[in-house]
Amino acid sequence: MTLTEDLMSLYRVDSQLRGLRTRVENASELLAARTRKLQKLTAEHDEKASQLRQLQAQLANLEGESSDFKDRIEKLRSELNASTNDKQYRAILAEMKSLEALRDEIETTQLGEMEKIERAEAEANAMEESVSNQTRLCEAARTEHAECANAVGERVDELEVERTTAAARMPDAVLKIFEEVAETNDGETLAPVIELSKKDRDYTCGACHVTLPYHLVVNLHSNDTGIQQCPNCDRILYLEPAEAEV
Repeated sequence: MTLTEDLMSLYRVDSQLRGLRTRVENASELLAARTRKLQKLTAEHDEKASQLRQLQAQLANLEGESSDFKDRIEKLRSELNASTNDKQYRAILAEMKSLEALRDEIETTQLGEMEKIERAEAEANAMEESVSNQTRLCEAARTEHAECANAVGERVDELEVERTTAAARMPDAVLKIFEEVAETNDGETLAPVIELSKKDRDYTCGACHVTLPYHLVVNLHSNDTGIQQCPNCDRILYLEPAEAEV
């Protein structure tokens, strides 16, 4: 096999391998993103649930205070009815009015707390639904990731063996360039030479479409012992079969 054929063989295997790995990586990234969102929603829900418990505890305390005032007022009412002189009557009545005013304030505060609890419960229920929906999305992403990993795992192993074999046929210097270009261009290592006009010697890179110096095309025709790279994107150039025959 010629160097160009060896390069094409390595490129095809490398592209397949990168494609399969990308599928698994995308599935992993999707699962990670959904898991992060679930963790965020869960934390927000837990915080809202904690706020709700605090509001409910405050309301319970207010209810206790209101009940205590009520009991005290009822006791004073009994004492009022049993009072034997005007001075005692006025003193008891004044205390009753003071306690009733305090109880009215507590009841007003209770109404405000109940409104807060109602809003907090609605928000907590909405958050709980969001957490439930996101949990289902996470489970779907986890299943998709597992299925993807299982589906491509065996094929990845096969391609890695093929890639190692193909890479072994490359001269060290060429393989180094191949790996560097692959890293720079996300695996898009090779690019065909596009002939726009043979008469005008007008050729471009099939990847970045920059006009190529004619001597690069001549070198590709004249030998197959080295490689030619696009001066713009650094991709390794090759001739399409029809052009190579010419």
